[in-house]
Amino acid sequence: MYLIPTEFAKAFQAIKQTSLSHSTCKVVIFASCLSIDAICASRMLSILFKKNLIAYQLIPVVGYADLKKKFSALDADVSNVIFLGCGGMIDVESYLEIDPQQLVDAESVVYDENGQTSFRFTRQVYIIDGHRPWNLDNLFGSKIITCFDDGGVDTNLENERAAYDVLVSIGSDDEGEDEEGEESEDGGDEEEDANSDTDDDDELDGSQESRKRRKSGNGKISKKRMVTSNEKVIDAYYNQGTTITTPVTLQVYSMLSTIGETSLEYLWFTIIGTTSLNSQYSALYDRCLPLLKDEVKRLENNSSASTGFVSGSKKSADSTNVTIDKDYSLFLLRHWNLYNSFFYSSYVNSKLQLYTAEGKKKLNTLFARMGISLTSAYQNWYYVDVDLKRKLPDMLAQHLQKYDYVIRDGFLRNYGYHGSVSASEFVESVTALLEYDAGEEEEEMEKRRRGGTSNGATEEPDKDIDQLIARRESQYVVNFWKSFDALADFKAIQRGLQIAKWQQKFVFDKGLEIFQKKMIKDLRVFRLVVLKGDFASGASISDTAKDGKGHDQIDAAIEIRTMGASKVFRNPLMLTKLGNWILDSCMEIDASALPLIIASLDTETDTYLVCGLPPKHRTSAEEADNIAMLNTFSLAFQEVANTTSTKARIDSFESSIIEIAKEDLQSFLERLTLSGLV
Repeated sequence: MYLIPTEFAKAFQAIKQTSLSHSTCKVVIFASCLSIDAICASRMLSILFKKNLIAYQLIPVVGYADLKKKFSALDADVSNVIFLGCGGMIDVESYLEIDPQQLVDAESVVYDENGQTSFRFTRQVYIIDGHRPWNLDNLFGSKIITCFDDGGVDTNLENERAAYDVLVSIGSDDEGEDEEGEESEDGGDEEEDANSDTDDDDELDGSQESRKRRKSGNGKISKKRMVTSNEKVIDAYYNQGTTITTPVTLQVYSMLSTIGETSLEYLWFTIIGTTSLNSQYSALYDRCLPLLKDEVKRLENNSSASTGFVSGSKKSADSTNVTIDKDYSLFLLRHWNLYNSFFYSSYVNSKLQLYTAEGKKKLNTLFARMGISLTSAYQNWYYVDVDLKRKLPDMLAQHLQKYDYVIRDGFLRNYGYHGSVSASEFVESVTALLEYDAGEEEEEMEKRRRGGTSNGATEEPDKDIDQLIARRESQYVVNFWKSFDALADFKAIQRGLQIAKWQQKFVFDKGLEIFQKKMIKDLRVFRLVVLKGDFASGASISDTAKDGKGHDQIDAAIEIRTMGASKVFRNPLMLTKLGNWILDSCMEIDASALPLIIASLDTETDTYLVCGLPPKHRTSAEEADNIAMLNTFSLAFQEVANTTSTKARIDSFESSIIEIAKEDLQSFLERLTLSGLV
């Protein structure tokens, strides 16, 4: 079943009623481990449950296998299970092997005067997930699963619901008619044999029976056609491709609104979760932006009215207000310098093709036309002349008129005298913490400090694939908690900003190398980039400081350890970031809108991590809402993997990510090219 936004309070009241009166933990939250949106939503629910004295457990999960393992280990007394950022696209009852009959509360069974029974279940599962398409069994076929709907079910799924109901009713009829149908069929055959030499009257009776059988046969044909036509409706819905239609944080905030629990803190987490989807789902962000702006204004006005103090008019040590401010498609502008913010901006870099020699000349020319000296361009933003900061929006609007997204409305949060961070910068910081693995580096430094040897000197590398996967997933969980804690720790956010700069440089260095070595292959239906072990193993980048005239001053190597020294692009977040930058750049070079497959080799497991990204189109801000970002790779990957002997593993909540054995990659790509599914 499902709840529309105005009914979300029912879910919270049910959770509160079944959990508050118990001393043991009755609520478990499963949160998608690699989603900033889900991490923010889990933080919001954590604050809500603590405030209402509801004991809960938060469990980060990496993929479906991890979810199934941890779900099966739940205590039988757990009454409420919440999925954040996962579960919406699978048949939860079937996959997690949930038997509703075993969850019936025997003490709640009541018989009415007509002999009908009503009862409660000892456990309810709540799915808060923006991934689409929905699995229709969750929406329409389960009494223990409740889906938080964004309003799209009643509006957009009328045909699918009707088709689902028809198929369920036909399935129920067939179960009751199977035995009767078999007996009738056998009896008909015997009668036909017995009456083969009868008189005219018998022949007449036989004709009547024949007509009955023909009528029954026509009924079966009609039912078969009905099944086929309705199955086509369901298949068309499932096969349209995957996307995200609403942020998880926005759904949680909607629930908070219905119970009167909104606050600036909840709203900030909602803004962060929504902003985290902007890079891949810009139309979704644009659709949510007016709602978030209205809510900021409402809460700020309420705060001003209650205190008599206009929020944002003064700066104090404990000021943590959120304001609507100009945001830039320039990477970490408030925490870097103007030149690097331009150069390492995915949007600006691809538009001006700054990865080429000609593009770099364009950037220097652009600064000259805007009247910005290289001295100012290389100066840390904090020390840039106030007059230049004030005029910058007008300068960009004048000289970058055709680039709609360089300047746009965004959100800024102040942290007293410590400074301020925009929502987009906050997202970059938390994402960097989620991607970054300093575990091996710290462990090695600790061993050296104690006089021991490093891992690579004496220890045998772990070759057990299951152990390697388990170790990697455990690191994802560690990073989840680092990111979770950073949401309320400004010092951690500052550290994340520094890591984000290094990672962005690394991605751009590798992206430039991909273009220089012409590693992008056009396979007619999609573009392909394959990163071999030697390409992804280099983890150092050049961090060159500049003097006031733009000349090299210091050239220092920074070691990047993202999931280990040679594991940078084994992290799906980093691989997706590189893939999106390649797509943006290709869009400016070639008008053909082709999707991209990017694969990175893992030398430890001899597998490729393969990510499929939908095509990007040149759109203006007004046209963006008309472009549906549907990813068809999710269906294609599953179909090809199931119909071939490919050794593959599809476990990510993002179904367009798959792991393939090294020796099977070529045949998999060939079959995918010919499948017609992309």
